[in-house]
Amino acid sequence: MPDLPSEVRLERDAMARHLIVQISVERERALAEHRPTFRPTWHDTANGLIDAIIALWQAPVTKDA
Repeated sequence: MPDLPSEVRLERDAMARHLIVQISVERERALAEHRPTFRPTWHDTANGLIDAIIALWQAPVTKDA
């Protein structure tokens, strides 16, 4: 993981938690309503979340001018 300033790391940790919860809720809702899901299985959903969270943590930090 890149060396992030502590405030950026805390913010991105919160973003990751929101992603995990929101994607899980959307998948559960779709399954309950017999609608299509983004990914065919929970395993595939987890892989998508992992990819997104890694990208979030590795994104560059924009410095204020």
